[in-house]
Amino acid sequence: MTYSVVIYARVSQTRDERSKSVDDQLRELRKWAHREGWPIVGEFRDDDVSASRYATDKHRPGWEQTMSVITSGQARALLLWELSRATRDRAVSVALETACAAQGVKIGYGGRLHDVATADGEFSVGLDALLAARESAMTSDRVRRAAESRAARGAPHAALPWGYRRVFDPATGRVRGYEIDPVRGPIVREMVARLLDCEPANAIAADLNRRGIPTAGAGRCTRRCACRETNDARMPDPNLLGEHTRFSGQWTGANLSKHVLKPALAGLRTRHGELVDVKATWPPLISVDDHYRLRAMYASPERDKWRNSSTLRHLGTGLFRCGREGCEGRMRVVIRHDNSDYACKSCMRVSRRQAAVDEFVQAVIIARLSRPDALEALTGSGDDDARAGARSEVLRLEAEMSETQALLRAGRLTPLDMAIYREGWETRIATARATAMPPEIPAALTGMTGPDAAAAWEQASIATRRAVLDVLAVVTILPAPGRGGQPFAPEYVDIDFSARS
Repeated sequence: MTYSVVIYARVSQTRDERSKSVDDQLRELRKWAHREGWPIVGEFRDDDVSASRYATDKHRPGWEQTMSVITSGQARALLLWELSRATRDRAVSVALETACAAQGVKIGYGGRLHDVATADGEFSVGLDALLAARESAMTSDRVRRAAESRAARGAPHAALPWGYRRVFDPATGRVRGYEIDPVRGPIVREMVARLLDCEPANAIAADLNRRGIPTAGAGRCTRRCACRETNDARMPDPNLLGEHTRFSGQWTGANLSKHVLKPALAGLRTRHGELVDVKATWPPLISVDDHYRLRAMYASPERDKWRNSSTLRHLGTGLFRCGREGCEGRMRVVIRHDNSDYACKSCMRVSRRQAAVDEFVQAVIIARLSRPDALEALTGSGDDDARAGARSEVLRLEAEMSETQALLRAGRLTPLDMAIYREGWETRIATARATAMPPEIPAALTGMTGPDAAAAWEQASIATRRAVLDVLAVVTILPAPGRGGQPFAPEYVDIDFSARS
């Protein structure tokens, strides 16, 4: 009998030369169809895609097209290398059997056609589907036990982030461990230091791209085929990248931020997103303190001050606060004809001439930086273990509180949950702050104090000026009585140095 057939092939991962590739499967299925004289009405594939019910990504474009052909009645048979190529998920196999029985489509694998509309065919296909699902479950169980074992030993779950490199056993060729990459490691530390110095992530990313530093996924091929090309020393040549290449190797503010927040960089082992109390088997690239400082910075609502390079054109955008009662907004610059004003972007009820405000604020900040005691409020002596440990605890608790506030804003916590959490949190952080040593001199203030403060300020970039201002003081634009158009009055610009001490 002549059947119009649709053929489908899939592989989860090509591990070695003995594995049956998708191309090999399709070649054998074509031979089968041509030998029998069956016309092929459709040919579909999924490369490097799991069909297990435990897979995180359930999307299989090739399989969806195959099912569309079956349900539309265009084919009378489905040809597979083996049934597990279609699915290892019992729910999906039941849906396939139901569709094939309804449309009179036979399922062929292992050189034999199975008619699921008959008792024998349904039993045979159902048994093979159960065995495939069982094998998938056993594999998942082995993977889970191995992951738990690695976590207990402090070993990494998978390859460590960009900044590390593998150390291979010369006898077996297997990965023996990880060490800090002498080229990439210092670049990761540079990223972290620049972020903590309030430089925007996208500005750092642009600089890395200009220097020709590729990401970890540069030139990666989604199908792991011959077109894959990765070069660690430079940006990959576009002419060497095949049609399946997904990753360009370009840094962005988003992928840089995601990278530096990985706990593994601080030598922290996690399991299901939770810290595991074991010593990691790899050396840390950054300190635990810096990791929690980054987390707190990204979880804070104030992170928008530094996220986009467009905020770096003006001294006070996103930094200056609105002083109108009940408003917690920040100032933005509004251009009106030949003038520009700072205006609250939340209530839109408070505004001041930008030039006058900037001139006044800069004069006050320079005067503060020129004083001999400019850094006294930001420095301290003593570095015993108790103070250092308490400082780390403060950073951790601040990061935890910021993340909890983010959950409340996202609607994942109720105000009651937040109130209960805050009650215990405030006691813990108050105790830790009382014990902690004063913070170190912020990097932004390096070289900015003393008798030459005015010259240093004049030479500094707008990003550095903003960082210094944010470290030293909180600037609030207060509402003035009367209508607009009045001369600038300094008393309506509050500069509070105590808020940052």
